[in-house]
Amino acid sequence: MAQIYGREKLVGQITAEEWRTGRRAGLRPWLLTTKSREVAERASGLYQGEVACAASGGDLHARKLYAEGIAVIVASVANVRHRLALESERGLVHACDGSRSLPPMPDEGQPCGCPDDPFERKAAARAGAGPRPDARVIFRLAAAPGLGELSFQSSAWQFYESLESVSHKVKRTGGPVQMELVLREQRLATRSGLDVSFAYPDVHSVRRLPVTQAGLHLAA
Repeated sequence: MAQIYGREKLVGQITAEEWRTGRRAGLRPWLLTTKSREVAERASGLYQGEVACAASGGDLHARKLYAEGIAVIVASVANVRHRLALESERGLVHACDGSRSLPPMPDEGQPCGCPDDPFERKAAARAGAGPRPDARVIFRLAAAPGLGELSFQSSAWQFYESLESVSHKVKRTGGPVQMELVLREQRLATRSGLDVSFAYPDVHSVRRLPVTQAGLHLAA
């Protein structure tokens, strides 16, 4: 398959966000997009899927997946991107971990200048003056690892913060780990008294997967 998601061998991507009035908003169903009919139909069978009218081209298959959680296998640290990033018309202009610059910045390892206070950091991101979460994980479905690798990417602060434990565990062990991608719901009351709710992706039940067990999964 051609490289369609920025990395060779990826068979598709899953998201839990969509653009609404210029801002990100959570979707209760997951959204799978793939060029493989086999991947689309198998995932639909596993996660109560239905056809979605979200594919941008005739060769793409899009499915809404209705599952509270999706168990996945993350093979190595190379499959986890956990950073804050800021882009401009020139491309990527800032990448850090909240305290120090990350590759490919020329000042890698140096203090990044971001506020230590989380509230100030998020306010700067909302104003476009600071970096926002750029978190991605590449994985195989634990229920069907033979389908190949998929990606999940999110700019939600909650997902960025929960993915930190995955990043640390994979770095310590070298991988692989098994975890569950879940959708959480949060309800808020506005100043006008209106109740609102939104869904956001999260990571749950991260555990190291023995290499022998991972091999059995990937051979399935």
